[in-house]
Amino acid sequence: MKAKTVAFVIVSIAGAAIFARLGVWQVSRLHQKQRLNAEMQARLAAPPVSIDSLAGPADSLRYRRARVSGVPDYAHEVMLVQRTHDGSPGVYLVTPVITPGSDSATIVVRGWVYAPDGVRADPARWHEGDRLTLDGYVDELPTTGAADTIPGQPLAVRRLERGDLAHRAGRPVRTMYLWAVADSGRTSAAAAPARQAPARFTLPVLDEGPHRSYAIQWFAFALIALAGAVIVVRNDRREAGPDQSARLASADDNT
Repeated sequence: MKAKTVAFVIVSIAGAAIFARLGVWQVSRLHQKQRLNAEMQARLAAPPVSIDSLAGPADSLRYRRARVSGVPDYAHEVMLVQRTHDGSPGVYLVTPVITPGSDSATIVVRGWVYAPDGVRADPARWHEGDRLTLDGYVDELPTTGAADTIPGQPLAVRRLERGDLAHRAGRPVRTMYLWAVADSGRTSAAAAPARQAPARFTLPVLDEGPHRSYAIQWFAFALIALAGAVIVVRNDRREAGPDQSARLASADDNT
């Protein structure tokens, strides 16, 4: 074989090995994601418990079903802006809830309300009474050290930040916060009492991410690299065939 053919085959085999290894890695990531999803799904399927009873590392609490019962602090709620619902622009209402016997507030994302520009809404229209009992699932409040606010809109934030929410509430807030989910038979703002309850959330749908498709792509690249090497070797031999026959014929004439 020609030297360039040998070099191409070596590079192709090395590339195929790398691609196959990346495919195996993506399969491993897929299995990790499936195990994590199974854990999260088990937490979402469990009945809600009082948020006061939750204890342990944040990773072990994410997506646990929980219940918050206490006094909503409407004076210090914020709006998580630029959120859509069924294709319509709006905001999420984020309210500290004071539970009896606790010096920390629980941050509750009560639901979505319509806002034409995705920023401005009147949260006072959506007060739900002096006491709230809401079921949902919990997640960990991000701690970035910086709030993401909008100038001229004191209640508007682009993301939740634990330190900012604690500063606004004037008291500590729990590490875990609650996403309020719809009651059975109450799945949208239209089903709630008029101008009281925002549209609640549904339980999150867990997916496996792109790992399966990435693995298929890497394995396909490996096969393409090997197939390319085979084609080049065959072409090299085909081109070498007539040359070799000519050399043999020349040798016969000389004898």
